Amino acid sequence: MHYALGVDLGGTNIRAALVNEEGLILQVIKEKTTGKNIDCIKKQIIDIISKLDLKDYKIEGIGIGVPGPVKPDGTIIYIPNLGINEEVNLKKLIEDELNITTYVANDANVAALAEAYVGNAKGYDVVQYITMSTGIGGGLIINKKIITGKYGLAQEIGSMIIRNGGRAPSINKPHGCIEGEASGTMLTIKANEAGLNCAHAGDLFIKAHEGNDIAIQLVDQFIDDIAAFISSIVSYMEPDIFVLGGGLMKSKEYFLDRLIKRVDELSYKTLKGNIKIVVAKYDQDCGIIGAAMQCFN
Repeated sequence: MHYALGVDLGGTNIRAALVNEEGLILQVIKEKTTGKNIDCIKKQIIDIISKLDLKDYKIEGIGIGVPGPVKPDGTIIYIPNLGINEEVNLKKLIEDELNITTYVANDANVAALAEAYVGNAKGYDVVQYITMSTGIGGGLIINKKIITGKYGLAQEIGSMIIRNGGRAPSINKPHGCIEGEASGTMLTIKANEAGLNCAHAGDLFIKAHEGNDIAIQLVDQFIDDIAAFISSIVSYMEPDIFVLGGGLMKSKEYFLDRLIKRVDELSYKTLKGNIKIVVAKYDQDCGIIGAAMQCFN
């Protein structure tokens, strides 16, 4: 059996785990993320790894998932909420300190890798992972390889425009992008602008299920937007399988069947009934398992 370390670096928490090649987490440690610059982050990653009991294991490497774009060489482009506003090669920083092969990738990309390696897309060659949560992101895995693009910005699919002149979720993304129209954050904003008093997007789906006309309209638009988004990806590259993850999938009972049907309606007639869409196997653990899977890749 082969073993690796997975590190899930988030704005709120950081987790480090010992993971085997089958995706089983053998040990895990979780701490609040205290670092607000790259030196502090590097130190905390090293400290949390040192707390794992590794004396009986031969470690293949360290895999790290981070909430921001990463170049293929392990250079983080930016993570503003972690105090990283300029490019820094985290891979090199960790390797220089610990003298062990290290891999660094975007958190959605490593989640995609977890699903392709040991999750609900295992056995498929071309896997498109989509995370729908606070924002919208994605990861593309072809033959168990993360596709990042030359500069590390491939699969920033939340920036794909579906409504010219629509909403922008942040200064980093364009108006009318899918994240600006259909993320959990924007759904909540739209609902509250319409007077629905929703604490989160899950409330919107419940109100629609209960028959609220305004909520029904917003959910219908959400389904149309996400379906158009997915069917555009189908037209462009026709993945073997789509895997849907993220916080919005906690409300899947209210929209998933309709979403799959709508994607079918919007796609090529010859593909009807053949577009495979599944729910992710992993929830909170996808980042840490996928981070470790980089080491077996």
